Amino acid sequence: MTLAGMTLAELRRRYHEELFEVCLPFWEQYGFDHEHGGFWCSLDYDGTRRRADKHPWFQGRGLWVYSFLYNHLGRDPRHLEVARKTSGYLLGEGLTTGPPGGDVYALYFAAEGLQEYAWASGDEDARELAFALMRRLWDHIHEPEHWRVRPQGLWMVILNIATQMLRRWSDARLAEMADRSVDAIMNRHYNPELGLNNEVLNFDFSRPPEEASKCNLGHSIETFWMVMEEADRRGDGALRDLCAERLRRHLEVAWDPVYGGLSEWINVGHPEYQWPVESPVGTDLEFRFTGEYYHMKALWALEEALVGTLMVFERTGAEWAARYFGMAQRVIEEKFSQRRRGLPGYLLFGDREMTPREHVARQDNYHPPRRLMLCLLILEGMMARQGAG
Repeated sequence: MTLAGMTLAELRRRYHEELFEVCLPFWEQYGFDHEHGGFWCSLDYDGTRRRADKHPWFQGRGLWVYSFLYNHLGRDPRHLEVARKTSGYLLGEGLTTGPPGGDVYALYFAAEGLQEYAWASGDEDARELAFALMRRLWDHIHEPEHWRVRPQGLWMVILNIATQMLRRWSDARLAEMADRSVDAIMNRHYNPELGLNNEVLNFDFSRPPEEASKCNLGHSIETFWMVMEEADRRGDGALRDLCAERLRRHLEVAWDPVYGGLSEWINVGHPEYQWPVESPVGTDLEFRFTGEYYHMKALWALEEALVGTLMVFERTGAEWAARYFGMAQRVIEEKFSQRRRGLPGYLLFGDREMTPREHVARQDNYHPPRRLMLCLLILEGMMARQGAG
């Protein structure tokens, strides 16, 4: 059995080396504040710090990564210590107590990190705070005076966190959040006329005319593997199979047949559409596109494609999943990874051609290590079952 031109053992070795010999040493040398805790992500490929800010998104994400490392990949006390200091930074800076009307995604990432840290450390206060954040945010997003629309990305983060927590703790409110998130993703946001998920709906779940032909392809691909995780938790094979089917559809629409990689958005049937200018969080970039596709290429979307297709391949052995896994892996290695230049970082965002940039102003402490960790665990499981067979 091969994937991306490698045996499972070869691919596992490559991912293990990338995680433990490149990715983690990079963050521990350049991106982590060993004195005060927390992560700097305004970094160039070589770790040179471009700004000294610690964006709130990256703190909860970093806490999750190092807590997950400890829980699932070796129980190294150094990883738990990084998580402990990051938890202290989150609490000390008040990043978990801000008003929900601010950056709700930062608060959700804090909740994700805290629940994983609670499992690693046995910290009951962290567990209780994670639950409190999930409940407070759930109440907030259902207040129409604060939210005029319902973005799919919000259901995505809610479901991802709820699934992780429900695997560990039984809770009726979390179960409700998971149920309603799955319904929103699979039924409300799904547009049968397009065979794609609309990213934005009105608060009453109707489709705004200006959004009815749009799909955030990267978010949808990421969301479907998270629904597959929830399907596995429930033992719901039909839901898992439907997710795989829709994941394939979104990959087929998103894949650029000319340059490779995944285009972030599509506005079906609007070849003259002027896309809003986008500046990705934590960067100094601006992207402007005209046409049916929004051709910004993002590393994170390819990372999510790798996780999703490997999950499908593990469960079904589907040829299409292996094919897209290999295509995504190749584009990451050839266009986004800087290891061919002898540098540990990545290009995170690019134009349609993924034009190389000599310097960048941000690295990602979440999607690359998450992809490496999740894929390692899947590969190890596949190898164990293969050996048992």
